[in-house]
Amino acid sequence: MIAPLKKIIVCLDHTKMDRELIENACIIGKTAGATQITFLNVIKDFNLPDTVLKEFPDLMDKALKERRTEIKKLIDKYFKCEVPTKILVKQGGETKEILKAANDLKSDLIVLGRKKVSDSVLSTRIARRSPCNLLLIPEGKKLKFDKIFIPVDFSDYSSLSLKRTLLLTKDLKSKIYLQNVYQVPSSYRYSGKSYEEFAEVMKGHASKDLDFLIKKTVKKDQELIPVCTLDSNGKVIDLVLEEASRKKVDLIVMGAKGRTVTSALFIGSKAERMIRINENLPLMIIRKKGAVAGILETLKDL
Repeated sequence: MIAPLKKIIVCLDHTKMDRELIENACIIGKTAGATQITFLNVIKDFNLPDTVLKEFPDLMDKALKERRTEIKKLIDKYFKCEVPTKILVKQGGETKEILKAANDLKSDLIVLGRKKVSDSVLSTRIARRSPCNLLLIPEGKKLKFDKIFIPVDFSDYSSLSLKRTLLLTKDLKSKIYLQNVYQVPSSYRYSGKSYEEFAEVMKGHASKDLDFLIKKTVKKDQELIPVCTLDSNGKVIDLVLEEASRKKVDLIVMGAKGRTVTSALFIGSKAERMIRINENLPLMIIRKKGAVAGILETLKDL
């Protein structure tokens, strides 16, 4: 049985986006029924000479204390929830400290901000090695769950994405789009049918599979809507993002594809491309909790 998102880590970066993340933390916390939200901020390594550190031995301690005070003021002002909170301020490498905190706290979800002007390096690094689910929120976006988009390839991970979404929105009247991107195999020419005719055959099978998935899914007030899309040029994620944008959804939910203990340290190429090219829609990457075994050992490679 899939577990709710009880323990959430929200990563702040000491920019104006912290306010947005704190406000969104309240939304995801209430919606998911969280029992604790930890606000984490990592002060990057200072390259100070040993002589300076000896002269000012309490320099870092003061910096950590000051940052903690600043975060507490923001939380007091913008976090309008009853969910218990905790503040962690660490010093070191950002990726390493986020992953270590998620592992130590046995977190169910990591929340990261995504700035439009920045690249996706941190998001991709965290997604590859995260021991839990990951939610990426673009700058300027307020979380909503009215319309949610799930790419479906009928794998275990797309099934997990659907179950996670249904649990998250169990008390809401959400509209959930299930999109299957189908392709025409190169062997279609041996069928005696044209490309267009065989595309209709493939669409029919995709439609039946989606209808079967919807019929067997236990749901409350959520509305499940099938979407079939032909991929004629091998750009699956581009088509997913185009359709999600066209339908003006609030959130995309998709699975990370770890198939073995080793490959579970990474995400599938499709999820990674979605992280790279999607700058405007909140994105939740779903992991099987515990799929990333030995996470502390992987930190040595960061």
